[in-house]
Amino acid sequence: MRIVRILGLLFLLLGSNLGASSQNTWTLQSKDSHVRFVLQNKKINGRKELTYQVFYDNRSAIEPSKLSIVMDGHEYGSDVNLKSISEIENIHENYLLKSGKCINAVNDSREQTFLFQTKHGSPFAINVKIFNDGVAFRYSFPNNDKSKHCIDAEDTEFAVPTNGKAWIHPYDWNNRKRPSYEQYCDAAIAIRDDGKHERGWAFPMLFNTNDLWLMATEAQLDGTYPATHINNKGTNKAYKIASPEADEVAIPDDPRPVSTLPWQTPWRVVIVGNTLNTIFQTQMVTNLNPPCTFTDLSWIKPGRSCWSWWYSGGTVTDYETQLQYVRLSKEMGWEYTLIDAGWQRMKNGGNVEDVVRYANEMGVGVWLWYHSGAGREDSAASERIMSDKELRNQEMTHLQDIGVKGIKVDFFDTDKQRIIKLYPAILADAAKHHLMVDFHGATLPRGLERTYPNLMTTEAVRGAEGLGQQERCDHAAWHNSILPFTRNVVGSMDYTPVTFSNKIRRGVEAFRMTSMAHQLALAVVFESGFQCFADRAEAYLSLPDQPKNFLKSVPAAWDESVLLGGYPGDFVVVGRRVGSIWFIGGINGKPIERELEFNLPKDCHGKAFTMIVDGQDKDHFDYKEVKLSTDKMRVHVLPNGGFTAIIK
Repeated sequence: MRIVRILGLLFLLLGSNLGASSQNTWTLQSKDSHVRFVLQNKKINGRKELTYQVFYDNRSAIEPSKLSIVMDGHEYGSDVNLKSISEIENIHENYLLKSGKCINAVNDSREQTFLFQTKHGSPFAINVKIFNDGVAFRYSFPNNDKSKHCIDAEDTEFAVPTNGKAWIHPYDWNNRKRPSYEQYCDAAIAIRDDGKHERGWAFPMLFNTNDLWLMATEAQLDGTYPATHINNKGTNKAYKIASPEADEVAIPDDPRPVSTLPWQTPWRVVIVGNTLNTIFQTQMVTNLNPPCTFTDLSWIKPGRSCWSWWYSGGTVTDYETQLQYVRLSKEMGWEYTLIDAGWQRMKNGGNVEDVVRYANEMGVGVWLWYHSGAGREDSAASERIMSDKELRNQEMTHLQDIGVKGIKVDFFDTDKQRIIKLYPAILADAAKHHLMVDFHGATLPRGLERTYPNLMTTEAVRGAEGLGQQERCDHAAWHNSILPFTRNVVGSMDYTPVTFSNKIRRGVEAFRMTSMAHQLALAVVFESGFQCFADRAEAYLSLPDQPKNFLKSVPAAWDESVLLGGYPGDFVVVGRRVGSIWFIGGINGKPIERELEFNLPKDCHGKAFTMIVDGQDKDHFDYKEVKLSTDKMRVHVLPNGGFTAIIK
């Protein structure tokens, strides 16, 4: 609302002398002076065009890139005149997240709004926020108009310098979900390579160029805009914003954004720094979302869960098996157990209400799976509970009454605006009933967890569910070593990690190629506020004492997260801290035996600890006693191996 009020004030200044200024370049700089955003309105090919650039220490991160949006057939970005500029607002706020890479978040930024007028007399603004680790901007339309307006095209470009490499995920499809976000990243490809993907690329996009690391993504989806992606149709094949595809779901609704005014687009985000740790640690995506308005957050508790579905989906309907998994969580000290699709048909001695009652008596919370119901025409009536507000609240009232703690909502199937509206609607209603949420089969995170802290995690990743095919097992280590630099940067990730067993799919066994220590390390390397350990009960209960105790101890929310070493597709070493205790996890992304070198956090200097490392082969652990006199570490790992440690 604050932005809308500012824009209303600026609109009153349309007659100011500023509109007659000949100035055509404006600069906004970060507080530490490293990041610089340059906005220009100058003639290109005979027309005045709005463009922007991003610099880090005078190195180009984004070359001159078009700023243009077409609404109701009129272009906003060409032949426009500046009418006013707001004062620079310096922002410093501390806020608390319930989960994430750093729950004590800091928004330290500067903000400025540039108000323009089109040749048709329509006002619009470019809102800019600049941080020490990047910049974000969006279009705003300040008029008050309750008629519907349509964005025909958003031609915003990201002209990333081409002298480097890109790690980008295709905007991929499968038979059910469109997009699925569940394929592999195209890794270390040429920047602006179209990759021969008909539908372009998904956010986030990672680049290494001009000795800089940068990431492009978007933030704040409030239901007034679809989720967008990227194609190569900008100037000189620059990356350009693209709307969802018309045929993403069976329901043939419009892929274009539609809204009344005032209206603002999602933030277009460029994260930039001279180290990968800048990308890894950034909280820009959550900073760009509105604060939470809940008064009582005591019921929101991040945690670990077991899950019976991964090894054998049929277990979901078996009452006695679900009691076994409740006892597993009790034994391991995990806060939750998740019961997946099919729990309504539970038999063999009891129903889901009986499981919930038993679990609550054991101090274990239960999460239940639901279909979103909104993405497909062929969803059964029972699967549309979450898409119908009345049915949703009836169901959530019942869940709260019987003591369910969370819901996993699946199969959203499209990024169109109709479905994007459903995410905050589910979160808001769930909050009223003290239910936490896991979005599965969903779009990428855009920072909703700040506004709705009951959002614990989101899938949007090729996780352990995909390990039922040997080809995917063969690529798992490499894939795992990319995700901390890409998908997991922008939000909690429901990968369902730490699977020691070979996954059996339709009677065919796929053999795990990562080491046991690699799998254990994923509990630290991957961040999720609802960390769902997916393997069968026997796999965890049969672990040696030290790995078992590690899984009992590792939390699901962090005071600090640091990248200690790594490169996408090569290796990753992560340190995450709770209080004064550091949890260290490292994985080898390559099928070669090697030593990984990295620096431990400085406050670990001189401390003694035990490392859990690779044993004689991928199926065994070993242990290494360590007391360092320096911060430097070297750890021997097997092909696709890994290691963990707790440093107190």
